[in-house]
Amino acid sequence: MNDQIAPGEDGKAEEALVAVQEHASEDQVLPPQPNVPKTIVVVDDELFRLTNSHVRRWAPDFYETIEDVNDPAFGNLWEVARAVPELGAADWDIDAATSYFASEAAISSVLLSQQFLQIAQPRLRDLLGPFTGRAKWVTDLKQVFKDAFQAPDFDLQFVPVRPSFADIGQCAVVFLDLFLEQGEASPVAAVQAHLRQLATDADDAVLPPLVLMSSHPELEQYKLGFSEHAGISAAGLMVLPKAALMEPEFRAAGLKLAFKQLDRQKHVAHALRRFMASWLEALETAKANTARTLWNLDASAMQQIHLASISDDDPYDEHLNEFLSREHLFHVEAQAKVAASVAELDKQFRAQLTEDGQIENRLISPLADVKTARAFVSHFTWFGSSLPASFMGDEAGAASRISRTLPFGSVLVQKQVGDGSRCLVHITQQCDLNAISRSKDASCTLTFAIASAIELQAASNPVVKTTELVAKSLRIGQGADEREFDLRINVGELLAMPLREFLERTRTEDWRVVGRLRSDITNHIVAATTNHMSRPASQKMIRPGLLRSKVFLQSAVFNGAKEALIDKDSSAAQKPAKIFSVLRDEGRYSFEDSASIEIALWLVHHSTAIGLALDGDQLCAALRRGWTSPVSLPGGLRIRVRECESLAAAFRGLRGGDIAQGDAQLTIIFEK
Repeated sequence: MNDQIAPGEDGKAEEALVAVQEHASEDQVLPPQPNVPKTIVVVDDELFRLTNSHVRRWAPDFYETIEDVNDPAFGNLWEVARAVPELGAADWDIDAATSYFASEAAISSVLLSQQFLQIAQPRLRDLLGPFTGRAKWVTDLKQVFKDAFQAPDFDLQFVPVRPSFADIGQCAVVFLDLFLEQGEASPVAAVQAHLRQLATDADDAVLPPLVLMSSHPELEQYKLGFSEHAGISAAGLMVLPKAALMEPEFRAAGLKLAFKQLDRQKHVAHALRRFMASWLEALETAKANTARTLWNLDASAMQQIHLASISDDDPYDEHLNEFLSREHLFHVEAQAKVAASVAELDKQFRAQLTEDGQIENRLISPLADVKTARAFVSHFTWFGSSLPASFMGDEAGAASRISRTLPFGSVLVQKQVGDGSRCLVHITQQCDLNAISRSKDASCTLTFAIASAIELQAASNPVVKTTELVAKSLRIGQGADEREFDLRINVGELLAMPLREFLERTRTEDWRVVGRLRSDITNHIVAATTNHMSRPASQKMIRPGLLRSKVFLQSAVFNGAKEALIDKDSSAAQKPAKIFSVLRDEGRYSFEDSASIEIALWLVHHSTAIGLALDGDQLCAALRRGWTSPVSLPGGLRIRVRECESLAAAFRGLRGGDIAQGDAQLTIIFEK
């Protein structure tokens, strides 16, 4: 066999060799790449290492006491040190012992040693009792993190100081303690400033999910301000009290569930953060451009707008505000960054939809504010300007002013207003009102739609049917006296009377103006009333019904065949079942944010007892996404909704027949 290559064929041979090698590499099975562990950073000085400052905080008299070498506590502490083999404390002199006991090394080697538990006398134990108790709690908390984020999937790191974005940009999640031993005059302001700096430094990069932790009440008191002041979406920022973290139902399972939920929506949180940044920047640009437009137009243009409003029989304030708001909005819309950020937000939200257009994963927003959400609806529906002067007076004077003092959309109530009160919605067309003002004729007719007031409570929203026409979130009063109402329009019920009669009835029945609907909302009412047809208001989907409820797990394995989810924060001696808010929207029920997490973890905690394998992440997503009753949740647990007259006797809504076959059921009892 001739192994030599013929002249001129060396190039072809090399090509053939390369081809063979490439073919071999295609057939070769590459070894699996090792998984890169996800980095979890916990910023907590206690969990990083207990120091002298922690001893002074929890046992303020300790160091002062052992400064006296003649104090029995000093001698007892030295006795403990002698029992620790590696210290060589038997060879110390007094100066060496004093110096070592004041060092941070003594905390772990002596104060928290097994020998301390065996040898320390009652006085020394009492002196350090608050600190050693805290140290045990810290050890338990640290173990919770270690159990939740184990190697090789995770790289868990504890650090004592707040990191920069460069330090955490590649992290999977960052847990931040609200209070660190850094001598800050205002820890809350310091954390807000730190978060704001992280968001600024991140710029277009994705900010890892952030979880704020604390044992202090300030965490709950200021939680609604963290997102606003930091410029970070609440979808990427969770508040987690350490007390809740240490609950048996939460602990490692809860940490992992919180991480999964936040990690799943971090790109949405990023898109929303960039949208807010671009929108706020655009507002400043639009403000300057709109001001330039106004000053260039000045009084002459305002006069023309006024003439146009009168010619169109529109209220001048509404006509002018519409022009100005659209001018301002145009300059916002013209910003390329706004368009790009809205497109990205649309992309992220579409990714959360199923093929049939339903939300697959409803995003958690742990810092959401119910009051702000209601105000958002109110601003959509009602004018923000102050109410006009009284329409009362002599007939001719009242008639001349009626187009300005009782404009289209005005809402009137009597002096005593409450749940079920009768209200009047002024639907006389503006052109007719202007005609009355010009003629000063008090015999002309005013027309009103009739509505019933529904007073809203802090923890509930009434369910609105699709066949009902409701003007939402009318606010009456100021400050502590403010009350909020929905107005359910009695479709087809009208009240018409001459202005003269209306003025007289106002005096005798004590009617007053409390608000003014925007024209588009009032036109819905006019259309529905005159046609005897109901039409949902424009903002129908913004606020679903909110029902007060209690949660029970029914199974024969429990005492009385039921187990309630208890309110552990209650101060009552016998803690009651916790009250949750369940949303109902067109026959579909769902829980909000933290409630879905808490209920899911509670169910997982009891899963062994009821003989089901339940996954907290899947349960949480299902409870937040929503369900129709009855249906089975992931893992085979049936869920059913029942109602009762009062939550004080919610257990009466339970039915033993639901678990007649020995299975288990999650039962949600809501108040009618």
